[in-house]
Amino acid sequence: MIPSGWSLLNVADFLERISIPVIPKEDKTYREIGIRSHGKGIFHKEPTDAVTIGNKRVFEIVNNAFIVNIVFAWEQAVAKTTDNEIGFIASHRFPQFLPKDNLCDIDFLLYFFKSTKGKYLLGLASPGGAGRNKTLGQKEFEKLEVILPPILEQRKIAKILSTWDKAISTTGALVSNRKQQKKALMQQLLTGKKRFGEGEWEYIKFEELFNLEIGGTPSRTVSEYWDENGETENHWLSIRDLKGKYISSTSEKISDLGVSKSNVTLIPKDTIVLSFKLTIGRRAFLTMDTYTNEAICGLEIKDKTRLDNNYLYQALEFVDFDKEIDQAIKGKTLNKAKLKRLKLLVPDIAEQQKIATVLSVSDQEIEILEQQLSDLQQEKKALMQQLLTGKKRVNITIQNRRAVC
Repeated sequence: MIPSGWSLLNVADFLERISIPVIPKEDKTYREIGIRSHGKGIFHKEPTDAVTIGNKRVFEIVNNAFIVNIVFAWEQAVAKTTDNEIGFIASHRFPQFLPKDNLCDIDFLLYFFKSTKGKYLLGLASPGGAGRNKTLGQKEFEKLEVILPPILEQRKIAKILSTWDKAISTTGALVSNRKQQKKALMQQLLTGKKRFGEGEWEYIKFEELFNLEIGGTPSRTVSEYWDENGETENHWLSIRDLKGKYISSTSEKISDLGVSKSNVTLIPKDTIVLSFKLTIGRRAFLTMDTYTNEAICGLEIKDKTRLDNNYLYQALEFVDFDKEIDQAIKGKTLNKAKLKRLKLLVPDIAEQQKIATVLSVSDQEIEILEQQLSDLQQEKKALMQQLLTGKKRVNITIQNRRAVC
């Protein structure tokens, strides 16, 4: 159903293509633009010249235009040109469009084509197979049907969504800054440059510190070995589950039969697990008893009066894995013998605990910011769905109406 006051239009009704050819000159330098997929915007390529451009057809970038990469339009390689692109050029693969008869706002249109519905329409207008054969057709694009609100409502919607984008960008920058600060702090605290005590530090081999528990994978050809319905508590950890500081669930479970018929070992909760094949050095705390595959080992501390678990989590970041790594056919890898030879830099237990406390606080601050960022992204996504479909309407004030008169 079309919301009251909105109009169903073809793209050709509200956008017109603009093409200003550029003939490269031998004594001049040019800059081309590109567009990232998934709505991530325009990027600037390195300077080029007429010889490099060759016979390629290139065009002047127009300010405030809707621009699309026809090869990756189906991946939402769409953008809006700005002052930053004045003087740049683009090939024929980047058609540009300006509003026709003041019927559309480019910012609104960009949000629309970055939405789920917009991606679907760009896919419809991009016939062909996957990859470079899936190219946006000019005629197909012009025939797309889009439901547009009045121009004032488009602008108000775009303004609201841009406010959310600014909040997301600001929070993202805070996350990035806080991670950099923590990295600098780790460099100071985990190398002994900044101290909380006066005792000697020493490098200790893993085999002295841990019982190393390595898992396995039940046969994939025997379905009875796998708990696809989640009927057991036999969590089975693989590297794809190692995404955060704590593991509270796994994407797969194995059956009791799978446990008895394979070489998996149950690793108790609160143990730190470490990946050591292909993706080396990823680590996390287990919050429940868990089995693992053969690329992950559990670091069960032999003497907890000698090594603090929270310090261990932080200090693993500074273990020199490269000394023992083998280059396997599919990538870098370690084995149990090499794991045993790895060394951890260890101060006395009191200093370990103080270091761990400082770094854990930093982790908590980062986690809070990351959660805020995730919440903002989800809320904006929901808001886009409401505003771009007319399920939620915005008020247009008299001042807004006067602004376009």
